[in-house]
Amino acid sequence: MGSDLIADREVGRDSGGRATVTVRLRGLVDLGTQPILERALDEALAVRGVSEIVVDLDGLTLLDSTGIATMLHAYRRGAAADVGLRAIGANGLVHRVLDITGVLKVLTGED
Repeated sequence: MGSDLIADREVGRDSGGRATVTVRLRGLVDLGTQPILERALDEALAVRGVSEIVVDLDGLTLLDSTGIATMLHAYRRGAAADVGLRAIGANGLVHRVLDITGVLKVLTGED
């Protein structure tokens, strides 16, 4: 009931040492679990040489306004540091919420 979120992180590097950090989310993001998402995104932004953060939303069943705000904050922080942040795998209710709020295009490039 609002307490289950798992955020796994994987770091890949290209031959130039630039890192892509993938954050895979499973469960739900709401007021109770938002700190887990925030910590995962902060840690991803802190990876040495990070050039892109990919947030995999495929395993999410719920993303509320606190989660959206957290992702947008990380997106803006990343942009200021020349780090791209994009979301992939949004489906079902998560896709619909991102679409209705206009955030889908920002985070995924989709309309």
